[in-house]
Amino acid sequence: MTGFEKLRVGDVVVRMLAGTLPMKLQVSDITDQLIICSAWQFDKATGAEIDEQLGWGPPPLMTGSYLDPSQTEHGAQRQQTDPEKSRRSSCRNTLKD
Repeated sequence: MTGFEKLRVGDVVVRMLAGTLPMKLQVSDITDQLIICSAWQFDKATGAEIDEQLGWGPPPLMTGSYLDPSQTEHGAQRQQTDPEKSRRSSCRNTLKD
């Protein structure tokens, strides 16, 4: 198990640049082999960043960044809510009455 089995579009992952600099990214697409976060692509099996111009990829290639599965925030996008939504809805209902 790699830690990416339960990953879904909208989840937030942490890209570790050079193994030390964390960067939060939102998953925009997932294929059988890739985790895609906007402009970045990562190997689904290892979390290694894939960048053909830099020659980065999963083993046996080298990579300069990877996803840290222990820092994944599952459902982060789905859990975001608008705190003002219920207040606005209540105001609209009051105006209708």
